[in-house]
Amino acid sequence: MTSRLSLKTLPVLALLVAGAAQASVAPAPAVAVDLGPASGYSGFFFGNVTGAADVEGRLAVGGNMTTGFDVGYRNAYGSTAPSLVVGGNVNLNAGTIYNGPKANVDTNATIGPAAATWIPGNVKMGDIVYGGTLSSPDWRYGSATKNGSFIDFAGAYTQLSGLSAQLAGLGANGSWSLGGGGVQLVGDGASDLQVFNLGNTALKDITLSNIKAGAHIVINSTLSSAVFSGNLGGDLGSSTDGLAGYRDRVLFNLSNASAVQVNTFVNGSVLAVNAAVSGSGHLEGTLVANSLGLRGDGAKLELGYEPFVPTAPVPEPETWAMMAAGLLVIGSLARRRRIG
Repeated sequence: MTSRLSLKTLPVLALLVAGAAQASVAPAPAVAVDLGPASGYSGFFFGNVTGAADVEGRLAVGGNMTTGFDVGYRNAYGSTAPSLVVGGNVNLNAGTIYNGPKANVDTNATIGPAAATWIPGNVKMGDIVYGGTLSSPDWRYGSATKNGSFIDFAGAYTQLSGLSAQLAGLGANGSWSLGGGGVQLVGDGASDLQVFNLGNTALKDITLSNIKAGAHIVINSTLSSAVFSGNLGGDLGSSTDGLAGYRDRVLFNLSNASAVQVNTFVNGSVLAVNAAVSGSGHLEGTLVANSLGLRGDGAKLELGYEPFVPTAPVPEPETWAMMAAGLLVIGSLARRRRIG
């Protein structure tokens, strides 16, 4: 007897076939690289911030912020989120809390040392959310709201620690070598998620090449005390070298680090959830760490405005199960027709 497919079954099977075909052509990466609660911040810290040169984007501090500096002047035009979120006490004894320009200006057209031409005169004041006490003249910010639970820093730590551990466990699909020019990272030119595992290699004079357009790059390091130094890409918005060209998709994952110094211009974001960070350089990305303070000689780190672009979400297990079930149904029906 020949088995026939009913007209009601065909649309469902067509969807299953299409989904399965799409999954087979473009599988998602095993790990979704997404900074989650730290997305949209230049700096996201679980403990205290005791010093910085300035923070060009938004800043989140789980503990206390014990000194002031400029925050938020490169926030995107039209931003409505608070520029500064502090779980504990805030002492703004210097600096100003901004929220980007008043006019529609691309605040990321220039980066790093380049001036933000809309300052002064065309910049909005930024808002503060805090959980403890606020010590500051009111002209340093727009408005202030007391809300200690605005960000769940404990939950964020759990989530981002888990991400760091996942990334550290990924197998490398890019190669690296040490040469006269420093650490040379060479991708395979095909992977959507390019992974380099550097072990305890010093983070100095790093170049990046042969990366697929639009790919994300994870650079894993096992250093317990990490120092960024030397040349880590161009410091202009128009820089075209590998690291600069992918700066919004590069993530340095320092899963073992308890101390990090940034003593140069760094293109890319840094995930170092347990690290105390200091330095004299500039980081053009998102910095996620335990704390931020002054270097031993009093030098201060500047955090730039370069939002990290997350990877596409990984399909939920239920989605994969539905696709697999669809393939099984199709296979079973095809077999029945052959033997009918």
